[in-house]
Order: sequence, then structure tokens, then C-alpha cells
Amino acid sequence: MTMTTKTQIASHRGGALVWPENSPTAFRNTAALPVEQVEFDVHPTRDGRLAVIHDATLDRTTDGTGPVAARTWDELQRLTLKGTDGERIMDLAAVVGLFAGTAITLRLELKPDHERRPYPELPAMVAAVLRAEGALERTVVTSFQVETLAALRRAATPKGTIWIVSNYVMTDVGLAGVIDVARRHGVPAVSIHHTMLDPGVAAAVRAAGLGVGGFAAHEDDIIRKMFALGVDVFTTDRPDRAVALRAALG
Repeated sequence: MTMTTKTQIASHRGGALVWPENSPTAFRNTAALPVEQVEFDVHPTRDGRLAVIHDATLDRTTDGTGPVAARTWDELQRLTLKGTDGERIMDLAAVVGLFAGTAITLRLELKPDHERRPYPELPAMVAAVLRAEGALERTVVTSFQVETLAALRRAATPKGTIWIVSNYVMTDVGLAGVIDVARRHGVPAVSIHHTMLDPGVAAAVRAAGLGVGGFAAHEDDIIRKMFALGVDVFTTDRPDRAVALRAALG
């Protein structure tokens, strides 16, 4: 198998199949790995903080219930992350600080609310925190919602932006449509689910002048596929396996 040394590994939610996702433990362990990116998600709280949590609701990953955005930061801090020894939800500034002494790029996903609607204020809030923390130049911002990315790019200039293209979008508008939408919104790179990504797709995206990445590469064979395709970066819930496989392939 041929692989490119340029392909980067992004620890998805801090390694969600290895440690409790988006938890301090996951982030500390990711920081000790030779990965290039750490991926995490943000939602606004009722009082204007940015909580690092994947879902728009608390039920799946904490002992709380209901929308994240309906709670104040103090209320969120009374909750425990499932699978941890009493760990709490982190805010964006804390995650930035945890990785400040590393070479790992932050990969921040802008999430919609519990009804899949964009938070109107989220891009400006994220831009303000990253700017205050001096982290804009080491953060790549991603979203499934291309308009949200465009709003972020109007508010700040991070290290990069990536449109995560769902399988529904790929099917409905086709690859040419995806490329056109990305160009029209000024988004320089796309991330495509591994099931929709093959050499022809990767070549077409690159020929259009866009960066190409993959997501949901959790099993060994899919991780190997990402390296073989030479994508710029891929997200994985098993960063430990991705690191080991890259070392073996190299």
C-alpha cells in the first residue's frame, strides 16, 4: 500500500471509542499522542459561554437532560460526564488552554441546536473566544452547515475552515454541486464520509482547487483507506489505532 506522509490524523471528540468523548480525560490523552488535530464540538449556554459537548442535548453524555442552550454555565457545571470519575463539561477556553503547550491543531465544529437550526450568535461567539485566547491561527473550524462556516469566516480568519459534507448532501446535489457550493461560500476544503470517498472523488475535489478530507474512519481497514487515498486529514474515534497504523505503514 502507498501512503502519503501528508495525511494528518484528527482525534474525533478526543477519541470517542477510547475515552469518554469531549472529556478532560480524552483531551489529556489525545495531547499525549502524535496526532496533528483534536476535534471537538461547541454549543452556547444560556448565559453566553461555549460548552464543549457533541449533542445539542445533555441526555446521552451527561447525567442531565434537555438542551445545552437552555442551561447556564453554572448549571452545566453541576452535571457529570458519563463514563468519567466525576468529570465536568469543559468550556472552549479551557480546551484551548489544555492544548496550548502542544503542536496539535484545534479542530472546532460549530453545531446547530436541538432542532438542527443554526445558533445565529455562535460564529461570532467562537471568533471572539478564539481571538481572546490567541488561538485563531491554530484552529480549524468545521461544520455540516456551510452558511454557518461562511458566517464564521466573516467574523474571523482561523487557520482553516472545512465543510463536512453529509451523505444526504452528496447524494442530493452530487459532487459537482458540492464543489460549487464550497466555492461560492469561500470554503477551501471539504470532508467527505469514507463511504462516499474514493480515488475519483478525491481527485475531482483536488482538481477543483479544494482540500479533501475524510470522516468516520474508526476501523483499521477504513483508516488504511484514508492513508491510501492520501487525504489531507481524517477524523477517527480511534486515534490510537490510526497512529499505530501510520507507523506500521510508514
